[in-house]
Amino acid sequence: MAASILVVDDDAQQRRSLKLGLELSGFQTMEAAGGEEGLRLLEDHPVDLVITDLMMPGVNGLHFARRLQQRFPNLPVVLTSGYHLGRRQIEKAGLQVLAFVPKPYDLAELANFLHAKLTTRLAVG
Repeated sequence: MAASILVVDDDAQQRRSLKLGLELSGFQTMEAAGGEEGLRLLEDHPVDLVITDLMMPGVNGLHFARRLQQRFPNLPVVLTSGYHLGRRQIEKAGLQVLAFVPKPYDLAELANFLHAKLTTRLAVG
């Protein structure tokens, strides 16, 4: 069974492009335009991983990731952004994320990274 990923990004073109690319790489995907929508989806549709943009109106990516960790503590999160954010800043925010991937990213590299991480995680879990 293919690993499932929730893509959360307020930029519809960016979100759909990533969703399509991940599907072409063998993942099952869902999409949400923001953090609140993402949380609602996860209540009824569990996934193996969440990829979220940092800069979104309303619930930004850091707040969304924090809420994910409270509700779904074992759910891996990958943060993406066109703005630079270092590991230290993520840790300072109290977040445990799988990775921070700056935009623009190479979709093939991202898909390979996700396959490797999720294959290991699913084999162990």
